[in-house]
Amino acid sequence: MTTTHTTISSRSWAMIRSLLVFFVAVALLTMNLNSGKVAARSSAQQSTIVLQTAGAPFLDGTTQIVGNNPANETNPHVSCNLVSYTYDDFQGLSTIRYHDLETGSDNLIPGNTVDLFSDISGSRVAWTEVTFPGDTVRIFDTSSQVTTVVPGLGRSNPSIGGNLVAYEARPDPHAGTPPVEITAYDLSTGTVTPLTNNSLSNMHPNVSPNGNAVVWDQCQTFNVDCAVYAALQTAPGVFTTRALTEPAGNFHLPSTNGETAIYVSGRSGENDVYYQALAGGTEVHLAIPGDQRDATISGDLISFESQDQNGYDTFVYDIRSGKLFQVTKTPGDEFLSEISVCNGVGRIVYSIVGDGAYDVYAVSFQVPSVTEDQIDDLITLIRSFNLPPGTANSLITKLEHALSARDSGDMATACSLLTDFTNECAAQSGKKVTTDQAAQLINSANQIKSDLGCQ
Repeated sequence: MTTTHTTISSRSWAMIRSLLVFFVAVALLTMNLNSGKVAARSSAQQSTIVLQTAGAPFLDGTTQIVGNNPANETNPHVSCNLVSYTYDDFQGLSTIRYHDLETGSDNLIPGNTVDLFSDISGSRVAWTEVTFPGDTVRIFDTSSQVTTVVPGLGRSNPSIGGNLVAYEARPDPHAGTPPVEITAYDLSTGTVTPLTNNSLSNMHPNVSPNGNAVVWDQCQTFNVDCAVYAALQTAPGVFTTRALTEPAGNFHLPSTNGETAIYVSGRSGENDVYYQALAGGTEVHLAIPGDQRDATISGDLISFESQDQNGYDTFVYDIRSGKLFQVTKTPGDEFLSEISVCNGVGRIVYSIVGDGAYDVYAVSFQVPSVTEDQIDDLITLIRSFNLPPGTANSLITKLEHALSARDSGDMATACSLLTDFTNECAAQSGKKVTTDQAAQLINSANQIKSDLGCQ
């Protein structure tokens, strides 16, 4: 049931408290980016990729206004074509809205008008609702128009992916200091699973799109001696947790696609982007001139803002090809950007200072392609197997049609044809195709589907 505030003064107090939290977070983020030059070391093996933003090719895209009203519109998040963001009307009311990039429709999420810190996954939006007894986490389904309330008070800053919501939990609902723990809530079962229990400052959870992984900052005290941690869900409500970096420096605001974690560290003397596999392995350092911030990942694309003499613009790094692309070039600084890749389309949302207030924009673009070479290699592999002519022709035809569909921008058909290809390989496994051959073909096709962003 929604809590109703009975007086204007009580609403104002709650709003002031929530805004103080927001502005303190922004201030600390700025400190981290501009002066926090010592950051978490990693115990993983490291490699460095040197990149230059100057001269990086532009990705052709379409820029859209999400919100540029006479209000502060901030903290945007994106999942495919839907964007959630916070709307502060300058009159003491803060609400969460969601915007459809395909239709242009913009809608209010029912709340108590002291709502902030949203996240979005599919049709669901999670956010913090400030109340006198203590902050709560709520999830609104934009399809069913139903709101779910996560049990407990002192819950805030949620991240959602699939059926999993992770959030900051405070044993004392009114305390702004440690301990802060990370807790997961399963929307399909109602199960609550603590991911930490260490009396430290565990903050900034980020859930992978499918809900199988959570990453966060674990700090010895608030914003000091922070390490990046990851939890992988191995069974419903069962997680395996490991540290990805050693504790040092300020927070890193990590992000994950379910396989890779990405974060910002200042260990090189300036704030750079780093990434590594959640399961362990080599940590990769993207050595780029100037400071980088707000790094997020979706599919194989990493987006971040990079600083030059004119301010911060948004760039994308493609893990598959190792190429760097510039996405925006605006007169002002962009911040709080986030990327989502769906069916071959990349979308990045960001905040920027408009006419006396913060506005939200989105840019959409076709994902840079490496698919043609991959499909050509797969066709070559099929021919090397000397399969029966009918079987080989059937498989090759599906791949050629998938490539044609991708070239015409019909990503749904391309993804469907690749699924048909893997289904045929599975059906012929041990028959006209050996089990080893079928496994090679299926694995290669699944990689292509992943690169295209197929769902």
